[in-house]
Amino acid sequence: MTTIILTTTVHVNRKIKFLYQTNPKERLQLYLESIRKWLNTSFNIIVVDNSGYPFNELENEKRDHKDRFEVITFKEKELNLCKYLHNNQSKGASEMFSINYAFNRSRLKEKTNFIIKVTGRFFIDGLEEFLKNYDLNNYSALTQRDKNRCEMVGCHRDHFWYIFSIFLITDKFKFEPHVETIWRDRISKYSKVITCKPFPIKETPRGSLNEKFKII
Repeated sequence: MTTIILTTTVHVNRKIKFLYQTNPKERLQLYLESIRKWLNTSFNIIVVDNSGYPFNELENEKRDHKDRFEVITFKEKELNLCKYLHNNQSKGASEMFSINYAFNRSRLKEKTNFIIKVTGRFFIDGLEEFLKNYDLNNYSALTQRDKNRCEMVGCHRDHFWYIFSIFLITDKFKFEPHVETIWRDRISKYSKVITCKPFPIKETPRGSLNEKFKII
């Protein structure tokens, strides 16, 4: 079974660099729209929010899709495990922790063979149909067409601990704050990689810059 991990931050940390959209109501609206669309697919869906937002608006969905949908939340600024992030201005470092925190605690973990992280504000309409062409058990990783972006990245569960390692360290043992670079370099070590076609999406504002994406 393929599991989508949707990373969200309703209430942003103002210390993080490269944040444009900071209004929690605007962010929440985008997340809710995206999550509900993902629930119309057959994927397992894990939503993880690192600002502690519980998504009470989705109580009906939590009940109706209880076998394949869960919301996991924590407050990064209060969790002891996150102390190393408190002076880190990298959004990617926080996102990587969120992915690990969610997967480690998910009740869906045991029935997952392939994990795909998608930035929570984006819904990729063509992904499910595209993946029907592949037996994901035969692939190590998945990347979006533009490997220098990081809205979507995935891997077989056997490689989760490397692809999604929380340590943003290069092979030369240097800290790399740009998570897209980390993922690009880690995935480049595998031969069996799915490079997705460009997926048209609904025009969606980015969280980091004053621009909108139409393609992932």
